[in-house]
Amino acid sequence: MTKIRFGVIGCGNVANNHYLPYITKVAELVVTCDEVLERARRSASLWGAKRYCDDPDKVFSASDVDAVVILTPHDTHADLAIRAAKAGKHFILQKPIATNMNELKRVVSIVERSGVKAVFEPSEPFSSPLISRIKDLLGQGTMGRPLLFMTYIGHGGPKWSDWFFKEERGGGVIYDLAVYGVADSIYLFGAPNEVNVAATISFKRRLILRPEEHTMTIAPEYYGRGIPMYYQGMEPSVPVEVTAYDNVILTLTYDGLLCSVFANYVTFTKHGIPPLQLFGSKGSIVVPDMRKGEIKLIRDGKEEIIRTKMPRKYYEWSVDHLIECIEKDLTPIPSVKWGEAITEVLIKAHEIAHK
Repeated sequence: MTKIRFGVIGCGNVANNHYLPYITKVAELVVTCDEVLERARRSASLWGAKRYCDDPDKVFSASDVDAVVILTPHDTHADLAIRAAKAGKHFILQKPIATNMNELKRVVSIVERSGVKAVFEPSEPFSSPLISRIKDLLGQGTMGRPLLFMTYIGHGGPKWSDWFFKEERGGGVIYDLAVYGVADSIYLFGAPNEVNVAATISFKRRLILRPEEHTMTIAPEYYGRGIPMYYQGMEPSVPVEVTAYDNVILTLTYDGLLCSVFANYVTFTKHGIPPLQLFGSKGSIVVPDMRKGEIKLIRDGKEEIIRTKMPRKYYEWSVDHLIECIEKDLTPIPSVKWGEAITEVLIKAHEIAHK
């Protein structure tokens, strides 16, 4: 069978750590594209793309490209998704779909009319045996009525680009990290009745790497070592004024259930907070590590360890899923409606935080 031919737009950290190396294993990498041409060139050389460019239109108009992966700053997502759909290119879009409701509705409308296969991130709830098992436990009534669901994700903040910290680029942790807890909540419980948020800028200034340092690391000596390249040992030196929230707590309200989503760029040390906890009227569960297939179930005063298959990297699952949908003419599971439901919550949270 002929391999699906991919183009990748946005050749930064996520592209080179996750999508590009996997695409080269299961599909054909045709073109890499980045607004910094040298990054596109280095990515093409590193992963074996046929060519590179700095103009997305050259990717969308290419007759030898079947599918596109869009891995650019948040404020560009809606425009690029619309251009991909209009060009008839199947695509994967990193979260979020958009940063305002008008753009979101336009993307949904155009994608639905276009007929292209489109996978909307994060797809993690669909690819994770852990989350799937928790949904089964809820359906079986194992924990009784769910009362409190808590997720936590945090790190010290990206040091490879300034747009994460810029309000006008759609940066900040609401769109970048809180999205994962929101996605898990919607997958398990559906759309919430109400959204509330507490948000702050904990650091008014950050330091990032010089752009040329970021570009320089797209090279064989930094990749292919079996671990993601997150600029270990490189010290950021360029000051950035922070205008986007770097520390947030979202609360999603359901009938008798609260979902609390903690997300931040202020976790500078290893912490003991479980990334996922669920408390019910008859029992509770704790996931100590999302990267391992283990759930602790506490019920009737007893603790039980439930083991699942090891979770896959959702980036890889998304690529495989898009390929399968193209080849078998299937509708993607993380569909535009899935992405819309998550993005609506993120936009509402962002608007509430700014009131």
